[in-house]
Amino acid sequence: MSVITPSPRPTPHDPALDPDRFFNLQAPGSQEWWYFDAISDDGQDALVVIFFAGLPFNPAYGTAAKRHLLNPKNSPAPHPLDHCGVAFSWYRPHGASVKRRGRGNPGHRAQAYALNGHRRNDFAHDADPFRVSIGGSRIERDADGYRIVVDAPDWDPTRRILADLRFRPAAGTVPFEINLGGEGSPHYWLLAAADCRVEGTLSIDGPGGSSMTFRGRGYHDHNAGTEELSLAMSKWQWGRVHDEDRTEIYYIAQPKTGPGHSLWLSCRDGKPEVVRDQPEITVSQRWNNWYFVPYHGAMTFTDGQGQKLQRWIDHSIDSGPFYQRWLAEFRGPGFRSNRLGIAEQLDTGKLNHPLYNWMIPYRLKHPNRESSGS
Repeated sequence: MSVITPSPRPTPHDPALDPDRFFNLQAPGSQEWWYFDAISDDGQDALVVIFFAGLPFNPAYGTAAKRHLLNPKNSPAPHPLDHCGVAFSWYRPHGASVKRRGRGNPGHRAQAYALNGHRRNDFAHDADPFRVSIGGSRIERDADGYRIVVDAPDWDPTRRILADLRFRPAAGTVPFEINLGGEGSPHYWLLAAADCRVEGTLSIDGPGGSSMTFRGRGYHDHNAGTEELSLAMSKWQWGRVHDEDRTEIYYIAQPKTGPGHSLWLSCRDGKPEVVRDQPEITVSQRWNNWYFVPYHGAMTFTDGQGQKLQRWIDHSIDSGPFYQRWLAEFRGPGFRSNRLGIAEQLDTGKLNHPLYNWMIPYRLKHPNRESSGS
């Protein structure tokens, strides 16, 4: 076991600012995304939807930004919106129930998956009311919350993903914003809606397709970073879980310059009640079996009053040379039992690395360019 040293608290920003506002960053390599996730009430289905204005996981974007920074005279600066995109993942159990450490929990894998890159002319934004559209997909915000419409080709080009989802934030929702970046390289994390009721429809059009009515509980945040991600960050870890009217969230950022930042937020009815900026974090180290990336198999956050948030990795649902996502079990202060949540880790050591860049196009598609032959 090891302990992560507590970090000084970053300075929060004005909570009156719109947490969904478009930063419209112009620096080569800068990135921005609006993230939504949800787990169904029965725990059988999990969703992640992300709209990118500057897709940091596109190696063509990252390497072009690095080339420009090294030789601006001969290498033109890439524009973030020429590398925008939409990601969609729908995870469901597969096969028989898998017994893990004595608990019956079905293993999940992607029922549908898309990581689709688009150009600037596929991107549109409106500030009031807030709206972002990329290709045939869009986010819209109104007085009731968010509507997300996805109409995009699946990773399998013979299938198409269709989704129409409503995210309704809890009545007490209050946003929270903070800069978790390093010296001269801001990375803004904007917690827009910690707790949402989610309803809607999902369908896969094509071979092996299926459809369902989704009902569950979800989460929404927004990130914006001013520098190419592998130059700005070494690693970050994030996770969230819901229990009754509460949401527990952690975020650990390790910038390339300056001190690391660690946060543990406790929210009630969507409002951050306690922001712990110096939790002691105890971890157990593991390794990704395929890409030899170290990660924390279990984490315990402890504050000065003896409160604890514990997270165990339960099942990997997305894994790569620099990124991992899990459905994880959590135990929080006052929880009556373990709860299922979502956790992620980014380790940029292999991001935009020549030895690994060839893997990414296997997942990343450019539907408009591919359909036009350009």
